[in-house]
Amino acid sequence: MLDEPTNHLDLLALLWFQRYLTNYPGAILMISHDRDFMDAIAEAVVEIDEQKLISYQGDYSSYLGERELRYEQKLSAWRNQKKEIDRVQEFIDRFRSVASKASQVQSRVKQLEKMKTLEKPRAPRKIFKFHFPDPPRSNQKVIELDKVSQSYGETQIYSELDLVVERGDRTVLVGPNGAGKSTLLKILAGTVPIDGGARKAGYATRLGYYSQHRSELLDESKSVLEEICTTGAGMREEDARGLLGSFLFRREDVHKKVRVLSGGEKSRLNLVKFLVDPPNLLLMDEPTTHLDLLSVEALIQALKQFSGSLVFISHDVHFIRKLAEQTWHISDGKVTRYSGGYDYYLEKSGLLDDERGGVTA
Repeated sequence: MLDEPTNHLDLLALLWFQRYLTNYPGAILMISHDRDFMDAIAEAVVEIDEQKLISYQGDYSSYLGERELRYEQKLSAWRNQKKEIDRVQEFIDRFRSVASKASQVQSRVKQLEKMKTLEKPRAPRKIFKFHFPDPPRSNQKVIELDKVSQSYGETQIYSELDLVVERGDRTVLVGPNGAGKSTLLKILAGTVPIDGGARKAGYATRLGYYSQHRSELLDESKSVLEEICTTGAGMREEDARGLLGSFLFRREDVHKKVRVLSGGEKSRLNLVKFLVDPPNLLLMDEPTTHLDLLSVEALIQALKQFSGSLVFISHDVHFIRKLAEQTWHISDGKVTRYSGGYDYYLEKSGLLDDERGGVTA
């Protein structure tokens, strides 16, 4: 039994673990928010919906298709029954006072009484469709690191590091845990001092740094809804509610004050703020940590629309595959740059051989 087993695994550990589970001879029961991992391992899905367990055969992608099909079938059955009930009820109402039709009316009354009424099926949650504003245009070089050195105590993290983030880049940082991915993101963001070299931001660079541990961008006196409606140029309340719903703020949750939110809720609210008023350089450290699967898809769709530069860290392979167009591998204080996304990186780094040996993430 596994509860979110991939949360703290780096890429190599994930590849090994997935291969191990693929060949595991016993039964596996797991909870996961890693879509690609579930597609590789799961042979059945159990959905928990309104205190009911609903079983589906196949992997996660198969589950999505089957769930939609079942919903359409149930909705069609409900509509057909409702149409029949309305037809019968109309006859009863029309001829209730006509003596010659009394037996027919009574027969139809009994027909309705015996009928097992179907409940209208609840539609699966949908991603709220919203066109996000374009960020201001940056110059070609958004951020440049020139011979940057960084250390913690006596431990050297980076030495004379040269890197450039250019306009429109979509870069994922990968590498072993503890290699310095988050440190590099903080250096790019300018939130940690450097020991040597220079960090140069383009004159038009407007930077946004997201970390699951940051909440200082929020006004604790406001409600969740007020925070979004007053961000940037402002949003209509209807649009703000729809967008917040995609990130798990439902119904009365939008009226909660920021000061009473949990750490995970504040992280999600920060994400929404970045989408509503986007910078032209977005630095994101594990943005999917506090999201469910549909919220991850909502974030992917939003970031696909984003016309600025994106540098991010994630352990969610599905998220990486959908967004990364280049990959920086960090290990032993060095950054190796690959001019392609996740699968290109796997092939060029030799990790694709592991996949061909039985790993599919």
